[in-house]
Parts: sequence; structure tokens; C-alpha cells
Amino acid sequence: MIVKENDTHPVEFKANADLTGATVRLTARTRTGEPIDLPCSIVDAGEGLVQHVLTGELPVGTYRVELETTISGAVVTFPNKGYATLTVDRDLD
Repeated sequence: MIVKENDTHPVEFKANADLTGATVRLTARTRTGEPIDLPCSIVDAGEGLVQHVLTGELPVGTYRVELETTISGAVVTFPNKGYATLTVDRDLD
């Protein structure tokens, strides 16, 4: 997923699981940086959709992103292999 710096809109991430009754945590990290917790909420539990609303404050860069879910006490991280990618590109102005 690619967004521009200063964007302030929702972005969605999908877990390949039903998230009914789950709690979720969305974490982003550059290859050399500290993890950043991104506030998120489940928007469609049955489809496994989680939404984060961009605040325009995420620095330009490429982030590896993972969604950690807790369902009935079991922690499952999505994607199961590798990471999702969020790229924040520089705005032209």
C-alpha cells in the first residue's frame, strides 16, 4: 500500500480469519527503526478487516506492518509469512 505524507484517511488491512470477539494490534516498523503502534479498529469482523486512520504524522519511509490478533486467548499474527508493506511517499508540495 502506498500513501502520501500528510494523508489523513482510513487504510485497511485484512487478516485471513474471522475476527469476531478478537482484539487486534497493528504495528509498523522501518527496517532500522523502533516499532510504532498504529491505533486500529475492526471494521468487518467476519471478513477480517481492520482499519487504521492516517493522521498525517507518519514519517516518509517504507514500513513493514503486521496485524497481531488475539482470539480466544490464542495470538495469531497476519500475514503469517513475511509482512505487509506501507510506503509513505513524499508529497510534492
